Amino acid sequence: MRCVVTDIIPETADTQTFHLGTYFPYKSGQAISLLIDGDPKKRFYSISSSPTEKDHIAITIKAGDREKKVYDSVFTLKKGTSVEIAGPFGSFTLPEKLEGAYYFLAGGSGVTPFRAMVKYILDTHPEIETWLLQSARTPEDLLFKEEFLAWATYPSFHYVPTFTRWSDTDAKGETGRIGETLLRKHLLEMPGTFFLCGPKEFVKEMEHVLGSLQVPAERIRRDQW
Repeated sequence: MRCVVTDIIPETADTQTFHLGTYFPYKSGQAISLLIDGDPKKRFYSISSSPTEKDHIAITIKAGDREKKVYDSVFTLKKGTSVEIAGPFGSFTLPEKLEGAYYFLAGGSGVTPFRAMVKYILDTHPEIETWLLQSARTPEDLLFKEEFLAWATYPSFHYVPTFTRWSDTDAKGETGRIGETLLRKHLLEMPGTFFLCGPKEFVKEMEHVLGSLQVPAERIRRDQW
């Protein structure tokens, strides 16, 4: 279908959220494809909005140092631009029957589908215990930081950012990578389901960490690139 870009929100220096003026049924965690006029490449992005936000579909796009084509194409979009999308795609989603707890471990922009999942849980089952551990280089690289901090007023939602290239003790958050020590510090019990999303190396490392914590494989879901 074709739709119009209705809003563009700068998230960090190299990441933007695009609101698309359409809505269709989907599950939090799924993705859509994006095709821009004049650019033959079809790109796939996780939906960062929750199915409970029915006035738009949002995708959050990061352009890394080597992705000049993303800057030259996607990041030139303006409000009112018409684009072509298709979807939803993917099975990296919450189960039909929600029963916690849920632990979301995100590396970099891997937090994008978790923004949709957490928002959906808070809107529909706010009593379910939910944890988000978000790894970023510095506080300036945290996606959706203000939203997550606001949602942390829910007693059931626990937000733990950690920084791999930042050691300022005044910053709110942990330092270092997500590992066994950090998980044991914040997760006194681990009876629920773990969702992992981020670069392939990050997901592989998280699987190793969870294995050392005796988390059964059937309680681990993953998405990587």
